[in-house]
Amino acid sequence: MKKFLFVGDTNGNTGPANVNKGIVANLSDAFCIADSVNKVKKYINAFIGVVRCKVIVVSGMSKVGVCAIKLAKLLNKKTVYIMHGCYEMECALNESAVDENSLQMEQYILHSVDLLLPVSERYSQIIQEKYPFCKGKTAYLHNGVEKMNLEHGGVQREKGRIIAVGGDRKLKNNITVARAMAKLGTDRVLTVYGHLYNPKNLPQGKNIEFKGLVPQTQLYEEMRKSELYILNSVYESFALSVYDALICGCSVLVTNVAGALELLNVTEHDVIFDPMDENEIANKIDYLLENPNNTRLLSSLDFNKISYKAEVEKLENYCNQLCN
Repeated sequence: MKKFLFVGDTNGNTGPANVNKGIVANLSDAFCIADSVNKVKKYINAFIGVVRCKVIVVSGMSKVGVCAIKLAKLLNKKTVYIMHGCYEMECALNESAVDENSLQMEQYILHSVDLLLPVSERYSQIIQEKYPFCKGKTAYLHNGVEKMNLEHGGVQREKGRIIAVGGDRKLKNNITVARAMAKLGTDRVLTVYGHLYNPKNLPQGKNIEFKGLVPQTQLYEEMRKSELYILNSVYESFALSVYDALICGCSVLVTNVAGALELLNVTEHDVIFDPMDENEIANKIDYLLENPNNTRLLSSLDFNKISYKAEVEKLENYCNQLCN
């Protein structure tokens, strides 16, 4: 009999969905999975799984996940929530309208679950400071990092080429990176990928280009063409894109709030300490283009310890502890 139920979207191309795919691919026989392209089947699988299993793991906020938690509480089953992001905090940082139903859903989950697992230790601390009622039932579970086998043949790295993702979302803070680029010579070129919310109000410059959304495979190709990847978020629960960039051969310059830094042996030159400081960003771009950090950072990673397989083993241990 299966002991644990996993509920999480694996059909989309969002960050949580991509993480869930990695988790599901490495779950042991102790787990069953409530997922289907068909919405009705997904709810039926969740209902049956909750009845049969001892611990219900919900990864990412969803209606089916909330239903699974409600039924689990009714049946006195233990519940775990893997927290990839915080809807309330992200709405505030992006200055976007708040959907009350989504806010209530998130608050119900945070108050109800037995174990809360934000996706990094830093993020766990932020959540506990924001929501003190989560203290005492919060640990963390890193996103898994896999060493992808990407074909580099035929792709030429372009000198001075810099890449960022996240479009013009306020919390990604790429506008500040674009302003920092204005302080550099035109031999340094920034290309930003991701959804553009205000395309008419983007910084202009010969060495700045906002290109919008592209498929993941194309983004990997763009990374392989680039020398430096920049993540300048003011809030970042983990940031798998940092590892994608490293594996694609880029050096990386990463905001100090990113959970991804916990697995990297960084120096002060690799980190943006003030994501609003254009001078700091410009100076570190120049430094890293002259002193690449890709080889140093990649060589410090033990992929066996940070893989999805390793993280899923930790998840199963957490579930077993709840059963005792």
